[in-house]
Amino acid sequence: MHDRKDIEASVLASAWEASEAKATDRTRNVAERRSRSRNRAAWYTADLGYMAVEFAIPLYLTPWMVTQLGVPATIFGLASAISSWAVALSGPYIGVRADERLTRRRWYGGSAFVAAILLGILYFLPHTTTGAIAGLVIIAVVANYFFQLAGFIYNASMLEAAGGANIVSVSSIGMGIAYIGGVAGILVIKLLVSNTVLHGGNSDGIALSLAALLFLLSVVPGVLAKGLWQSTDQRPQKREGRLLRRMLALWRQASREHDAGWLLAGYFAMNSAIMGFTLYLPLHLQLTTGFSSTARTLILGAAVLSAGVGAGFTALLKPSLSTVRTIFLIGLSLWTLNAFALGLATRPTLIVTLSCVHGLLSGPLISSVRGVFAKTFGAEYQALAFGLFGATSRFSLGLGAVLWPLASVAMHGPRSTSVGLAAMGVVAAIGIPLMWKWNPRAELRTAAS
Repeated sequence: MHDRKDIEASVLASAWEASEAKATDRTRNVAERRSRSRNRAAWYTADLGYMAVEFAIPLYLTPWMVTQLGVPATIFGLASAISSWAVALSGPYIGVRADERLTRRRWYGGSAFVAAILLGILYFLPHTTTGAIAGLVIIAVVANYFFQLAGFIYNASMLEAAGGANIVSVSSIGMGIAYIGGVAGILVIKLLVSNTVLHGGNSDGIALSLAALLFLLSVVPGVLAKGLWQSTDQRPQKREGRLLRRMLALWRQASREHDAGWLLAGYFAMNSAIMGFTLYLPLHLQLTTGFSSTARTLILGAAVLSAGVGAGFTALLKPSLSTVRTIFLIGLSLWTLNAFALGLATRPTLIVTLSCVHGLLSGPLISSVRGVFAKTFGAEYQALAFGLFGATSRFSLGLGAVLWPLASVAMHGPRSTSVGLAAMGVVAAIGIPLMWKWNPRAELRTAAS
C-alpha cells in the first residue's frame, strides 16, 4: 500500500517538475523574444536616423555650402570624395580591429557622437571669411567620415538584430523604414525651419543641425541595446600574421566559400549606377518638365517612398538566396531599361512615372545586397565584412561626388542629362553578368541569438 502511494507521489512530483520546467522554458522563450524584438527595434531606429542625414547632406549641406557660402562646386565635390575614399580605405582595418578586440559598440557610439556634434555645430560656427569657410569644409569632411564609419559598424550588428529571422527580410524592413521615415523626417525639419515656425529661420544650415540631432537621438537605443553587440565569448580566434595578412586570408575564405568577389563587383556597378542616376535625376526633372522647385521635390520624395515600398515588398517575400539572385538579375535588367526609357521620355507624366519606377526597383536591390553580404563572413568578423562592403559603396559614392559638378554642367545643354541617365543604364547593365557569376552557397536564416 505504501509502495503504491510512494509511486503515485513520485509520479505527481515528476509531473509537477515537468510542468514547472515547461513554464520556465515558456517564460525564458518569451523573454528572449522580447529581447530580440527590442534589439531589432533599436536597430531599425538607427536605420531611420542614418537615412535622415543621408538625405540632409545633399538637400541641406551641399546647397548651404555651395549656394549660400560660395564654396566652388568642384572643391566641395572633391572634399566629399576625399571623405568617402578615406573611410573606404580605413574602414576594413578599423572593422577587423573592432571585431578582434570586441569594440564595435565603442566605435559605433563614438563615431556617431562625433559626426552628430560636428554636423550640428556647423551652422553656428563663424562663416563670414574665407578662412572660416575653409574651416567649415574641413569640419564637414571630418563629420562625414565619422558618419560613414558609424554606418559600417552599425551594419555589423545586423546578424544580432535578425536573431534567427531571414536576414534579407530584416535588412529590407530596415531600409523601408529608413526611406519612408527619412522622407518624413526631412519634411518635418523643412517645416520647422520655415518662416511659419521660426521667423526668419528659413536656412539649410539650421535644417542640417536638426537632422544631426535626429541622428544622435536615433543611435542612442542601439548603443544601449547590449544584445546587438559582441559578448566576451564571441571573441574570434585571432589568426597568425600581420593585420593585412589576416584580412587577406579572411577575404580569400569569403571569396572561396561565398563568391564574395563577384557579389562586390556586381554591387559596385549597381551602386554606381543608382547613385549616379540619383545625381542626374533632379537636373533632368528641372531641364525637361518645367515643374516648380516644390513640385520637383515632391516627385523626388515620391521616388524615395517608392523605394521604401519596394524594400517592404522584398521583406514580405523572405527570399532564399536563389530568390535574391533572381531579384538582382531581373531587377537590374528592368532598372537598366527604365534608365534608357527615362532618358528618352519627353512627356512630363511619363517622366514622373518612370522616376517612381526607379525608386521601386532600387529599393529591393539595395536592401537585398546589404542583407546577403552579412552572410559572406562569420558572425565574429561582421565589422570587417561591412568595412569591405562600405569601402565598395563609398568608392562608388566618392566617384559620384566628383561627377556631381560635371552633372551640374550638363544643365547648359538641352536634353543633355538624358545622356547621363543612359550612361547609368550602361553601368547597371555591366553589373548583370557580374551578378550572374555570383553563386551563393549560404543560408539566409541566422542562428537565433
